[in-house]
Amino acid sequence: MPPSIEHPETVKHFLSRLDACIARLLIAVLACMPVQSALASTGDDRLPELMRDAVRDSAGQIAKEEIYSRNNILYCTGTSPAALANSSAAKLMENGDYAKAAGILEAALLRSALFLPFRYNLGLCRLHLEEFPEALIHLNKAHQLLPEYSRTWLTIGFIHERMGRDDLAMQYYQSALHQNPRELEAYILTGDLYYKRKQLEMASRYYDRSLREDPRYPNGLLGRAKIHFERGEYFKAIVQIKSIDTSGEYDKALHYYYAESAYRLRDYQTAFNQYGELLKHRGDRFFLTNSTFIIQHKLELSRRFIER
Repeated sequence: MPPSIEHPETVKHFLSRLDACIARLLIAVLACMPVQSALASTGDDRLPELMRDAVRDSAGQIAKEEIYSRNNILYCTGTSPAALANSSAAKLMENGDYAKAAGILEAALLRSALFLPFRYNLGLCRLHLEEFPEALIHLNKAHQLLPEYSRTWLTIGFIHERMGRDDLAMQYYQSALHQNPRELEAYILTGDLYYKRKQLEMASRYYDRSLREDPRYPNGLLGRAKIHFERGEYFKAIVQIKSIDTSGEYDKALHYYYAESAYRLRDYQTAFNQYGELLKHRGDRFFLTNSTFIIQHKLELSRRFIER
């Protein structure tokens, strides 16, 4: 069933239904205090703010760890067993070893079933392992723990998209925007649905909508580059891509479109460099729908043209 967005449940209401003992356990494990905004994801990651609200709603419980998002993975600071287990799994996820990371998270859940990063990250692992029903189970539980966190809605929507349920996916993307109007990635994912269908005008509307909120939003600018690419305007695509700030978080598909555009313009050195950069991110969402073997093959083709 699609999510109801009319009356989203708040953390305060969620906690009020738990008895005092469970509430203390949940907050002690979930709570975070933001340290530096540079740790936030692109767009407007509200996780630190939401977790701080959870702390206030728990009668002043002092947070011992900070939870934050980077490249769609949840990390946490601290030296507790939960924090250390999550850090170990997150590192494996960065490297694309989702099976091993899932094993760590499954074992850790036996000790801390209410720890948000465990549930969310395990859902991501199951997504990358293409175990979609299991992924939905864990992400729906993560949503129950913190309904206001819009990134969970986006990931659930993306799973439905991978299952061929595009209309349901779009509803989840809209639900994410309802929770957080600054969740710019919801515009991008919706635009990508239309891009996949070759409905470029509709895709462009959503990419541009994200740029109305943030004119320098990397994934919005990449969306414009993708439109140029699909229309065969490869030089314009490269110019647009070069304008994107990649010092923070951005969609690693950027390197694919840069490489493909350069290859078509016979700039094989640039194509080679960008395919190589893309392959450094084998754990990225890009490789859920694209083969590393094909990218490696294109890298070798570029090398051969360079050596001629």
